[in-house]
Amino acid sequence: MDRISDLPKTILHDILSRLPHKDAARTSVLSKAWHETWSTFPILVFDGFGRGILLRLENRQDPLKIQDHRRKVNSFLNSVDRTLVRFHHHGFTIKEFSLRMMFFHPQFMPHRIDRWMKIVSQSNDSIKVLKLELDVTDHCFGFGPFSSDKYYYLPPDVLKAKSLTKLELEGMIRVDKLFLNHRIRFSMLQILSLSNVYLGHQQAFDDLISGCPMIEDLTLEYCFGLENLKLHDLPKLKSVKVTEVSEIDIDVPSLEYLHISNEDIELPCNINIDKCRNLKVFLLGAVSSVFVSNQWLLETFDKFPFLERLELNGCVTSESIRISSFRLKVLSIVGCSEMKEAKIDLPNLESFRYFGTDRNMPIISFVNCSDQLEFDAVFSIQICLDLERFRVFLQNIEPRNIMASLTLRIGNGSSEIAYNEDVLQNVGVHLPRIKQLNLYVSEEAQEVCVLLINGLFWSFRPAIVSLKLKYCSKIFVKVFLEKLRCKDEEDGCCSSSHKMKCWWHDLKDVKVKSSPKEYENLFDCEALLDSLPTRIYLYSPDSEISFQLEWDSSE
Repeated sequence: MDRISDLPKTILHDILSRLPHKDAARTSVLSKAWHETWSTFPILVFDGFGRGILLRLENRQDPLKIQDHRRKVNSFLNSVDRTLVRFHHHGFTIKEFSLRMMFFHPQFMPHRIDRWMKIVSQSNDSIKVLKLELDVTDHCFGFGPFSSDKYYYLPPDVLKAKSLTKLELEGMIRVDKLFLNHRIRFSMLQILSLSNVYLGHQQAFDDLISGCPMIEDLTLEYCFGLENLKLHDLPKLKSVKVTEVSEIDIDVPSLEYLHISNEDIELPCNINIDKCRNLKVFLLGAVSSVFVSNQWLLETFDKFPFLERLELNGCVTSESIRISSFRLKVLSIVGCSEMKEAKIDLPNLESFRYFGTDRNMPIISFVNCSDQLEFDAVFSIQICLDLERFRVFLQNIEPRNIMASLTLRIGNGSSEIAYNEDVLQNVGVHLPRIKQLNLYVSEEAQEVCVLLINGLFWSFRPAIVSLKLKYCSKIFVKVFLEKLRCKDEEDGCCSSSHKMKCWWHDLKDVKVKSSPKEYENLFDCEALLDSLPTRIYLYSPDSEISFQLEWDSSE
């Protein structure tokens, strides 16, 4: 007997709010009661991208495809119209409103969005969350380069939503006329995120933030017109993420998370955050005014005694650095090409991630490291995959009992596979054992894939090999499965010029694990190949297959 359907509607709405939005929508077909519950559900999500309203690159010159795309766009707009008019007519409450449109038309759509914003902002003074993401698609409407007249002007009705606790604006949205010189009071706002919006003037942001005394989380990414960020008198503020500004001055003792980054490393950036003594997470990316030396690291850990996570991304560093802290638990070093050596003295470190390229493989050693340490090394291969260098990189890690995971991203036709078979098959050389090998390989030349796989298993012994299928070519997956089954054994899998056996003979067992579809063994994976697209399709669902390898312990 269905007793859940008899519960009060507020409780049923609470149940739906705890489900993914797609799953919540599916409940509308369960019964009449659930249909009524869904039709009054106060969380409205309209995702044009999620509905597949996307004109692919290969279809942008096809009149029929363009016409079909416009039909889908109009259907989407009419759906939003009908829903909001119905909510307004019946006086239904709207607590959350999320609109995502990757096909915004600055000439024909603003009046519709204005109408939607008016309904949402005046919804019984109950609106808590407002998310708006707009983007212009040039290929559909024939626009030239972006200019200020291609933005959507946020209407004054938004200021009436005094109950807002979360405001997210992204894309072709202009807010300077609304926020500049207006008395703004979002007294309950806790989360504010502005990404790629047009602020127009520094004062517009200053006027906005001065009216948000309860703000806890602030994100400002690539906002036109924002040059300086000065934050003070915000006692609740805990998290700040900011990009592309020239001056940062934060006097907020409550701050715990800070992410500063500049894509343009030449952009000067003066940073004053000394008053943020309770900082726990500090992510620093491509800021030319900061030179990461041993002295800078000592001063940073002294200023922020509670720092637990540090990330250096694209920073200018000394060739040799020593990172020493008793509290630090998570460390990431990304794209710091000047660094040749890193000594890690972090006894409580739990996770260390190093991101580099085939050109930069520093010597990494750990001092007083934790037994729980997880070390992940990620490399994007740009020119040549030199497997001997990778093996040396792993062999140089001290102490030797550190089990690293290795991720390789290899493009199609952009890399060469370089290794010396005589060196790699030298039994006198210790083969590094790694915890996991993650492969993202889009290479489509079969002979290159064979060389790559042989070279990898001649270089080190991974306990697990994982393939992210949406980033791997069908050819590579096919060759990988064949090599694990050693189909070419009858043709002589071992080199006739050597007396030693090939890597396959050291492989004792292979166990398969996959998601979302499960495969039990290597031979069942033949069905997997039929399901893969001919070419890599980035919008395909995430699927992964892993191979647990058992190697001969005497190797």
